[in-house]
Amino acid sequence: MKPKAAFLLILPRTAALFWTLIISSPLACFASDFLKVDGVEIRDNYGAGKEVHLYGTNLGGWRGHEPWMSPLAGASNEWDARNILTNRFGKEIVWDLYNTYWDSWITENDFKNIAEAGLNCIRLPIFAFNHMDDEGHWRLDDTGAIDLSRIEWTINKALEYGLYTIIDLHGAPGSQNGAHHSGRQNGTLLYSSPLYQSQLVEFWETLAARFKDNAAVAGYDLLNEPSETFPGRMGSEVVNLYDRLYHAIRRIDPDHIIIMEAIWWWDTLPNPQEKNWENVVYSLHYYQWQNNNDFTVMKNSVDGWIQDAQKWGSKYNVPHFIGEFTLFENAESWNYGLQQFTETGSHWTTWSYKVVGRNNWGMYNAAGQNSNVADITADDLDTIKHKWSQWNTLEYFSPNPTVINAMQKATSGRDLKRPNRALPSKLEKPEGQKIIGMVN
Repeated sequence: MKPKAAFLLILPRTAALFWTLIISSPLACFASDFLKVDGVEIRDNYGAGKEVHLYGTNLGGWRGHEPWMSPLAGASNEWDARNILTNRFGKEIVWDLYNTYWDSWITENDFKNIAEAGLNCIRLPIFAFNHMDDEGHWRLDDTGAIDLSRIEWTINKALEYGLYTIIDLHGAPGSQNGAHHSGRQNGTLLYSSPLYQSQLVEFWETLAARFKDNAAVAGYDLLNEPSETFPGRMGSEVVNLYDRLYHAIRRIDPDHIIIMEAIWWWDTLPNPQEKNWENVVYSLHYYQWQNNNDFTVMKNSVDGWIQDAQKWGSKYNVPHFIGEFTLFENAESWNYGLQQFTETGSHWTTWSYKVVGRNNWGMYNAAGQNSNVADITADDLDTIKHKWSQWNTLEYFSPNPTVINAMQKATSGRDLKRPNRALPSKLEKPEGQKIIGMVN
C-alpha cells in the first residue's frame, strides 16, 4: 500500500511513550516462557524454571541492505541508497519500494524453514532509520502510534512457529561503527553526537515500553558491533553508552535479558557486578578469515573461542551468546563447530538465514548473478520495484545442506525449549508501514 502524506505532530517523549503503550495490542504468550539469566545459564519462568538454550539464525539483509548479501547495486550502504532513491523518486515512493522488498525477502514460509532446521530462535537486525528520521521524528501508523508493525509481525510470526526473537539494533542513529552493515558510512558517529545518543536512548525506551511483557522476546541486543575505532576494539565510550542504555531500559522493563556485545574480546566489557548489571548476557561474533577452508584451522579457532568463553563466562558469571558467525565452506567445520558450541552451553545464531552470492554463508543461498539485483542509480522505478518483489526464498533460493544438516545434527535429541504458540491461527502481514505522521 502506498504510504499516506506525512504531517508533523510534536509531543513530549513521555507522552509519545504513553500513547505507544495505550495503542499497542498485547501479544498472547505465557509467563512460563519468559527467559531470564541465572548465573551462566538462561532459564524460563522468569529465571526460576528449566535451563534454556537458544539456537538460531539472523534475518540479515532484510530490514537493512548489505550489498554483498542482498539485492542492492549502486550504493554501498542503506543511508546512501535511500538518499539516491529519494533524490530520484521522492520519500513516499522510496517507502513503497522498501515495503515491496520487505514483503518479498521474508515471508511466513521462512519461519517454518527455520523451525524445521531444529532451531528455536531468530536474531532480528533492525535499523533506527526504519522507525525515526535523522532528527528523531518517529514514523507513526494510521492509529497515531509509533509504528513498530514490522517488528511486531516478525515476533508474532516467529512465535507461531515456536521461535524466540532477539531484537538486535543493527543500525543506531548516526551509526555505532561507521561500517556499511550499520547502514551508514558517512556523517557523525553516535559517540560524538549528543543528539544521536539521545535518539538511541529514546529508541530503546520505546522498544522496552512496547515489548516489556512479551515472553516471545528473548532479549534486547543493544548495539551490533559497536566501536569508536571500528574495526578496532571498542572502548570506554561504548561501555558508558551500554550503562546508560541499561538503566534507561531497566526503568521501564525490569525483566528482559539485555545483551551486550564485546568487540572483539571479552575484556572489552567489564565484570557486570562492578556495574550492578543484572540479567545480562555477553555476546561475541566469530569470523576466522584466514585459511578457513582448512578444518584444522577452523577446529583450533572453535576450540579457542570456547576456551575463552568458559574462562570469561565463569569469571563474569554470565551466559555466552554467539550472535554472529560462519564456519565457511567445510562441512566438517560446520558439524564440529555447532556440536561444540551446543555441547559446551553456548547460545548461537548464524549469520545469516539467506544470502545472495556467497556460498555457505546462508541456510539458503542464491546466485550472485541473479538478474533481480536492482541498480538503484540506473534502473527505472518500475524495474526496481519489480526486481525487489522477486526475492522470496521458495522461488529464488536453494537450501544449503552443509549448514542445515549441521544444525539438525547439533540440536537433535535435545530438549529444545520453544515458546508456547498462543496466537490466533491467522496473522496477516502488514501491507507496509503507513506514514501518516511523525512524533518526537
